[in-house]
Amino acid sequence: GRVTRRASNESYSSAPDPDTQRRGSMSEEEERQRRASIKAIMADQSITPLERRRSIQFLMDGRRNSLGGGSQCTVIDDKKLPYSATTTAVPAAGALFGPQRRMSSLEASKRAELSRPHCEHYQRNCSIVAPCCGATFGCRICHDDCPVLPPLLHDYRQKTDTHHQGGGRRKYQRSSSMPTSFSGMSEPQHHTIDRFAVTEVICRFCYLRQSSKTNRCLGCNTQFGEYHCAICNLWMSKEERPYHCPDCGFCRVGGAENFRHCHDCGMCIDKSLFREHNCKVGKYMSNCPVCQEDLFSSRSASHEMPCGHAIHWHCFRDLAAHDSRCPVCKKTAETHERMLPTWNAMAMGIALQPVPPDLAKAVTIVCNDCEKSEENRAWHFLGVQCRHCQSFNTVVERIAMVGPQAHEFLMVADPHPLHLEAQQQQAQQQQQQTNQRRYRRI
Repeated sequence: GRVTRRASNESYSSAPDPDTQRRGSMSEEEERQRRASIKAIMADQSITPLERRRSIQFLMDGRRNSLGGGSQCTVIDDKKLPYSATTTAVPAAGALFGPQRRMSSLEASKRAELSRPHCEHYQRNCSIVAPCCGATFGCRICHDDCPVLPPLLHDYRQKTDTHHQGGGRRKYQRSSSMPTSFSGMSEPQHHTIDRFAVTEVICRFCYLRQSSKTNRCLGCNTQFGEYHCAICNLWMSKEERPYHCPDCGFCRVGGAENFRHCHDCGMCIDKSLFREHNCKVGKYMSNCPVCQEDLFSSRSASHEMPCGHAIHWHCFRDLAAHDSRCPVCKKTAETHERMLPTWNAMAMGIALQPVPPDLAKAVTIVCNDCEKSEENRAWHFLGVQCRHCQSFNTVVERIAMVGPQAHEFLMVADPHPLHLEAQQQQAQQQQQQTNQRRYRRI
């Protein structure tokens, strides 16, 4: 048994090693080129350790596979990689990230384009790649209105580089517009996009990812938009007559021939209203008092109130449905001519509804429009009209008297219109009686 076992060992040890034969079959030049390729891969800091290990593994597999039938390609997962052990150092390190990387980039761009949210804001044939989070959106508004956004790229890189031990910087390219899984992510934080920082777009026809400083696709020659601004990275139709204002710093709509930039207000003003507009420094460098959106960069139309404050036009219409005062200074938000019929109707309602003596009040009022005060005025639940500007935009500053005492006092100081009319009729009757007595004496 021992002899047989020893013979078996001797026969096994004396059998030729196939790996030894393969190593011996390579020439010194091939060995030198392989070592140079491995050194080039190890010195390349632009790839991750995982990609570095795979490159070396593919290189070693190519050495073994290329000896059987003289193949010059490496077969991995039924796919041929375009390099072998006989390639030079630089192509061996870059071959894995050449055509295959371009192919995966096109597939990733197509996936990102097809998975992005639908855009209803602009008519264009390209989608932007957000420089902040790397996701794909139809426009910057789609990005800012998206309720859930991927994490910021620099935060994501910093977080992964903390656990990254290779020392090299890893580049991330999102293949989907929205994250497929939120596990392992921190609580999502909303952020806004910088329209001027956009550098890449994706064609919606051929899915080619390219520079944003063009209006035609480099792959299929498709026009991205009728109007293109390389500064604002904007593509849209010419229906709203867009133009770029160098003083504002971005594009606006309405036609450049119809607007003139006011350097004091910091806004483009309609030429027909430019001479009569209430010029105020920094008027539009603030938020809308209703919706708190920035007026300067807002896409909605702005409205200038008589007091000089600006507001969104749609916010002004909603506000006028229940309040006619400026939300900032409380002055009347309409002109005096437009409010006069309303004030006359309120005065008529007060004349038809006198306050009972028990509820009478003698008050001091201040007008928000003309900023004048009046004392010993009769209070009414519909309001107190200013005698100077006829406005009902007044506030009660002080209550002097209440009750029947105030009623008797106001009968002289500020009589009700009905009481005043009755007093005038009584005075006329007394005058007529006096005249009749004179005639009888004559």
